[in-house]
Amino acid sequence: MRFEHIESYQNNAITGTHEEVSYNAPLPALNVLYHLTDSWNLYANTEGSFGTVQYSQTGKAVQSGNVEPEKARTWELGTRYDDGALTAEMGLFLINFNNQYDANQTNDTVTARGKTRHTGLETQARYDLGTLTPTLDNVSIYASYAYVNAEIREKGDTYGNLVPFSPKHKGTLGVDYKPGNWTFNLNSDFQSSQFADNANTVKESADGSTGRIPGFMLWGARVAYDFGPQMADLNLAFGVKNIFDQDYFIRSYDDNNKGIYAGQPRTLYMQGSLKF
Repeated sequence: MRFEHIESYQNNAITGTHEEVSYNAPLPALNVLYHLTDSWNLYANTEGSFGTVQYSQTGKAVQSGNVEPEKARTWELGTRYDDGALTAEMGLFLINFNNQYDANQTNDTVTARGKTRHTGLETQARYDLGTLTPTLDNVSIYASYAYVNAEIREKGDTYGNLVPFSPKHKGTLGVDYKPGNWTFNLNSDFQSSQFADNANTVKESADGSTGRIPGFMLWGARVAYDFGPQMADLNLAFGVKNIFDQDYFIRSYDDNNKGIYAGQPRTLYMQGSLKF
């Protein structure tokens, strides 16, 4: 059992206004784990959660008269496996929201979308190919995938529509090669299309605040070298994001702006780290 109390306020020196909100929430939870073998586990859990209006939204939420906390109950059932060569996990989940917040970019308000239901599956796996043949020592592949069906369950014109900014499909693919102190990585991530409003509007509005957001898949690569403890564990890396320079975009969401944000173009970067 967890209990949370949150107080938040906002002073606007320009308008001379003061808004504040406070919340109390008991959050019961239950987790069960069953060891089938040393490598294989089953798990089930349920927990409560709640979210508050963000600082940037406080004034708009108070003005709309809808500042109750966003509450949810999560149920999850899944399995995990790890035998040293294969690491894998799969889980089914159900999340029921009450009073889920909606940042309306059209009229610049924060209100309660109401009840929503999120059901789906999450899975991820990593496999060491060196267990198949010595030729592939230090090579591993990995992938993750999530399917989420997020529906509005509040009675009204948008009942059954998809929750905005909730793609049904998301995932990653990649391969690592780690000979000695070197690490070479090729990776990708993808997501399907999504909507920007409760009405699931397909056609883009003139100001770009609503309309379907197309899905995309991006690729990246990275090479790194670890100099070891004799050089304070210095690690240097070079990489590239969005290798194929794919055009993509997202829409503004609850940040006091409207329109679209262009996705990151092909980008070269360098990283370095030291341990002290």
